[in-house]
Amino acid sequence: MNKSKFKFFIIFTIILFLLYHVISFFSTFHFYAAGSYPYAETYTLKYSEEKVINALEKLKLKNLDTKDKDTTDFWHDIYFDLGDKKMQTWTRSFDEKQTSFALVSISINKKSEWKLVNQDLGLFENILLKRKFEKEIIERLKIELKK
Repeated sequence: MNKSKFKFFIIFTIILFLLYHVISFFSTFHFYAAGSYPYAETYTLKYSEEKVINALEKLKLKNLDTKDKDTTDFWHDIYFDLGDKKMQTWTRSFDEKQTSFALVSISINKKSEWKLVNQDLGLFENILLKRKFEKEIIERLKIELKK
């Protein structure tokens, strides 16, 4: 092995070693995530929570359930179907002018096993799910809210 190939091999090995440790460091954060919904994909909407829920009802989502079963917590749980998946989402009001809307988990084939977004799904599946959610729910919701 000549000198330039050996240098390249050493540099490449060091870069791989550092990259592995950086990825490992950041992937351990999910062990320390705090709160009830640490992995939820959250979207901020500049409308009241009531307007957001009313707009969701106007979208006529399949099997939409906006009845909050636990009114003592900080979140308004909302369930609906998106394709062959059951979605668990929530809204949370910051004030009368701003609401968080979050995608929490999915149940594939509408079975009882829930998988957390940004945690239990594979990278590719997670990206596809969030893109579909943004396109079919968030974008439509924003259009409905502007009316």
